[in-house]
Amino acid sequence: MFLIKDYQTIFCPNGCKIFSDGNNYEYWENKETTSDELEITNFLKSHISQNVKLLHIGVGNSYLAKSLNNQGIIDGISISSNEINYAKKLNLSNYKVYFSNKLGKDSLKFLKENYYDFIIDVNLKSFSCCDIAFDEMFRKYSNLLNKNGKILTAKDGLNWTRLLKPVYRFSFKKFFYRRLKEFDGPERNKLSMNDCLKLASNNNLNLEEIINSNIISFKKQN
Repeated sequence: MFLIKDYQTIFCPNGCKIFSDGNNYEYWENKETTSDELEITNFLKSHISQNVKLLHIGVGNSYLAKSLNNQGIIDGISISSNEINYAKKLNLSNYKVYFSNKLGKDSLKFLKENYYDFIIDVNLKSFSCCDIAFDEMFRKYSNLLNKNGKILTAKDGLNWTRLLKPVYRFSFKKFFYRRLKEFDGPERNKLSMNDCLKLASNNNLNLEEIINSNIISFKKQN
């Protein structure tokens, strides 16, 4: 494994460098769907209609979009061009994916405010560079929600913290190729339920725990 040191960066409001390289890196497009995303997808299947608008943060293998095809309008973002190319090849008429790092200073500005019924971010703070960038990201999420809209995340993901870096890997089939690799992240990126309550209060949202599930909902107040 060799780290790629010259990858492109953008800057968060706190001056942190954030990965923003449009080159083709393998990441999650060919991996299995996580249990957290499976649970949220199954929840949505029974709680949405055709007119519902969803934003998926970190589309991975596009399982959510494939599972909810013809059940709403789905936008997604990713920092992996391979994930985006995979999503486009699915040719789903209700599904669009954009290259964007959710923590970037100018990220998400191209999306419509007060538009989405659901924003799905399974790992809410897991990859954050700093608290300032995370708080700004969450404020943007709140602005993107329409009346009674919800941010859905997983309780297990609140205690999961990672760093994402581009690396070179080698295999006899592919020789040298590029991929995004996860490393252990800082403890400050773990969120308690009290942290979530403060987030909700600071952004005029109501925090709800979905009964008998691993899902947390931040609901926009009327």
